[in-house]
Amino acid sequence: MGIVGYFLPMLICAAIPVQSLSRNAETALCQTQEMQGLCALSGKWRNQLQSEITITCKKGTIQGLYDSTVGNGAYDLVGKYLQVNETDYIVGWSVAYKNQHRDARSTASWTGVFYAAEDIIKTQWIRAAFKNPEDYWSTFTTNQDTFSRVQSHPCLHNNRN
Repeated sequence: MGIVGYFLPMLICAAIPVQSLSRNAETALCQTQEMQGLCALSGKWRNQLQSEITITCKKGTIQGLYDSTVGNGAYDLVGKYLQVNETDYIVGWSVAYKNQHRDARSTASWTGVFYAAEDIIKTQWIRAAFKNPEDYWSTFTTNQDTFSRVQSHPCLHNNRN
């Protein structure tokens, strides 16, 4: 199975609102091989500026969407995670700010820690925007975000990992 075939079911399921699935459809979807073994980060998260990430993670890889309150629509998100103990994770993901509505000629990467006891992801991020060489000094912006869980992935209730 190619990489698209592997991640497509996870991306589709990450984008399906839990309310739109009947209990039988949710159970059937969660019993597929693609949905087995999801990590505890899977679901929808919101930061202090109301930007949202919807992610699915499995076998060390994060896939999903980033919907910025200052951007136009959602952007693909890809990353990695490491489980550091029974409940907590080190995480990192990147977004290229180009979609069907906008090309901001920039990327951003977040790195941080998921604290399960607080159900938050605390991150530091850096954004690089294309500038001409004489303006290179203004290429980078850095800050921090704290993401709080809005909704767990529906399959986490059916198969905990």
